[in-house]
Amino acid sequence: WPAEGYTKGDLIEYYRAVSDWLLPYLEDRPLVLTRFPDGIEGKSFFQKDAPAYAHDYVRIERMWSAASERELNYFVCDSLASLLYIANMGAIPLHIWGSRVATLEQPDWCILDLDPKDAPFANVVKIARTIHRLAEEIEWPAFIKTSGSTGLHVLLPLGRVCTYEQARTLAGLLARMIVQQLPDIATVTRNPAKRDGRVYIDYVQNGHGRLLVAPFSARPLPGAPVSMPLKWSEVGPRLRLSDYTIKTAPKRRALLKDDPLAQVIELQPDLTAILERLQRKV
Repeated sequence: WPAEGYTKGDLIEYYRAVSDWLLPYLEDRPLVLTRFPDGIEGKSFFQKDAPAYAHDYVRIERMWSAASERELNYFVCDSLASLLYIANMGAIPLHIWGSRVATLEQPDWCILDLDPKDAPFANVVKIARTIHRLAEEIEWPAFIKTSGSTGLHVLLPLGRVCTYEQARTLAGLLARMIVQQLPDIATVTRNPAKRDGRVYIDYVQNGHGRLLVAPFSARPLPGAPVSMPLKWSEVGPRLRLSDYTIKTAPKRRALLKDDPLAQVIELQPDLTAILERLQRKV
């Protein structure tokens, strides 16, 4: 980040500082990199397929990629050494699958990606809080993080008991229910030109090979922002995405007792009961 004077060494030290909270989201998951060998103002490239020269201590798993229509050698980052090696490759954002290698078609979470584009961020906050309220009504734990860019990600645990297709169908239902409640500020229209200044609730991110920027991942944007897990009490008028950077995040990590997002990969919710309660609201 030349404008800020942040170096690759700063990135590596950031990832080292938050590694104990970051690694649980990376472990046993296919990882996709975007590498910036000349910094954020230089050329970058997307890398799914791990190179042949990757060190032996970095785990590689060969898996089918629907987008590439062939098998690829995916990085799986299971250790601090692997994480620092990957950061040293000039990889700034770390994008992960929602599922694990052993249960590749059963994701850990369902995601609603709130993309404001040209909409006010206050509307993103309002939509996120409305999703949270609906989740509370049907007794489905909901978690939230910043995207590290302009939006928010709401994650709902699935416990690896349904398929990606089922997760997408469920997310689509939730998204449309929110649009019915907030038609003036929320939409499920993918085409940005047809959103009319509304926040896009992207539920299509639930799918085989679809990627999520990992919690605590840095972003290749001015200020070196990171994707930060939040408490719901923090999601309000005072929320500023620019407050969370590679320089401020380690301090927040030290102050917080627990990672507010950690349970999303641990919980085993009773989806049958949740769906019954949801059905009564449709």
